[in-house]
Amino acid sequence: MGRDTISQVTIETDTSQSRDENPKARETLTVNENHVLQDRQIGVLGAISLVVNKIVGAGIFSTPSTIFKLSGSVGLSLILWVVAGIISACGALVMLEFGSGMPRSGGIKVYLERCFSPKQMQTCIYLFFCLFLQVSASNAITASEYLLSAAGVESTTWKERGLAIAAVSFAVGVHTCAPRIGRGMQDLLSMVKLFTLLFIVCTGFAALAGHRRIPNPHNFDVKTSFEGTSKNGYDIGTALLDAIFSYQGYDNVNAVLSEVKNPEQTLRIALPCAMGFITVLYVLANVAYFAGVSKEEFRSAKVTIAASLFRNVFGETAATRALPALVALSAIGHLLGVAFVVPRLLQELAKDGITPFPDIMMQNRPFKTPIAALFVHLGVTILFICAPPAGDAFSFVVGLSSYPMCVMLTAITVGLVKMRFTPSEGWSSSYTAPWPVIVFYLAANVFLLVMPFVPPNSSKSSIPYWLSPVVALGILGLGVIYYLLRFVLLPWLFGYSLHPVTKDLTDGSRVVRYRMQRNSSREGTVDTSDSYRG
Repeated sequence: MGRDTISQVTIETDTSQSRDENPKARETLTVNENHVLQDRQIGVLGAISLVVNKIVGAGIFSTPSTIFKLSGSVGLSLILWVVAGIISACGALVMLEFGSGMPRSGGIKVYLERCFSPKQMQTCIYLFFCLFLQVSASNAITASEYLLSAAGVESTTWKERGLAIAAVSFAVGVHTCAPRIGRGMQDLLSMVKLFTLLFIVCTGFAALAGHRRIPNPHNFDVKTSFEGTSKNGYDIGTALLDAIFSYQGYDNVNAVLSEVKNPEQTLRIALPCAMGFITVLYVLANVAYFAGVSKEEFRSAKVTIAASLFRNVFGETAATRALPALVALSAIGHLLGVAFVVPRLLQELAKDGITPFPDIMMQNRPFKTPIAALFVHLGVTILFICAPPAGDAFSFVVGLSSYPMCVMLTAITVGLVKMRFTPSEGWSSSYTAPWPVIVFYLAANVFLLVMPFVPPNSSKSSIPYWLSPVVALGILGLGVIYYLLRFVLLPWLFGYSLHPVTKDLTDGSRVVRYRMQRNSSREGTVDTSDSYRG
């Protein structure tokens, strides 16, 4: 592939040219692509498993009870799951257009940079989003809870946290040292997840046929199916946000497209297939829950609602006792999916020279994996697992990712509309999402951004209802502050400018490093003798 043999990122100056020429034209960046880029080894099955593992965690086994409580009725709850699936399918089509137009790794980061200026500010915002709002602490804790339940061990706070740290360490470790095994485990666990959902759906059909150990819950009676429907905007918006959160992850393949074989073709097959399977299975799984679980059990559920369904259909049998292990495996599959993608996004940010120690962060030695970024992801996840106190504060911190993801998806959709209406942007893609899809998706996301600020009728939580979106927006705002400090304020205060030096790579990405140049206050000239900053 024409890769050079330099083992580090360096800025070189071509002294053969005249000193009277612009010094910027003489600067070149040398990069060993062997130490930066991964190989294209992800096929259609691998791409589908990336989407399935990111979307299907433990949420589908437990959040239906929360969504029912917020919506107030069986009918509205099922409608919200269908609407969430449609919205997410529309989002997948938006991702398909972006991925077909820019078939390289980076995902939302690349799309933000393409849509908005200044580019560095978008990159800085995405750095804080990726570093602090894409951790997998919630699924790590879920995995530990259900592993303890499957083993019949009494659960305590630090047992849960210790096992959660072990689970995320395993996910990071296998992707660090044995990436081929890690991808194989992802593929296998995605099949386990789909099998579990199919088993739940079949159990629901058995319940509908009358094979229950409880009386008929009558959840689908025409007269009572919408009884108790909530009329509070906050409750409905939160329920829809929770349902959409259970579908999030359709951007996972876009984040690593440089590692996908035939990326445009693979994306066209993988995204519709994965989203179609998941949406149908999610809706049928909820029908199954309501077929075998009463409304009272939904309101009082303290374990996964799937456990209540199995107990009501099979009794205390091996199938019921095996469910915690299946949920734990599902959560571990999610950990593997996150540990595969997020460090690669940090690696892309390191290529841009935005992260601290970018030369180290973007290296893939010695296992062809972004080892430094993997360990940064592990450290932040452990921090989120251990730092918050137990109770509402912990649930708040580990569940902080849904709102900022909605912000990011809204931003790139607005950016897509902007590029389509601006011919000078020169936007083109081999796939074009229909306008009704884009308009509906954008309207839905705006609704989801506004609703969490509508006051609820009542709240049992000790944390203000508006705190989650405010904290999420605050963390994204840190990216703006970081940009202003590094690229605007400090250069102005200390009298220098940052000159980007770039190197295009064979996967379509580029490496950027910033050359610090002193501004001469007397002559108005530039002193190019200063050192470079990565």
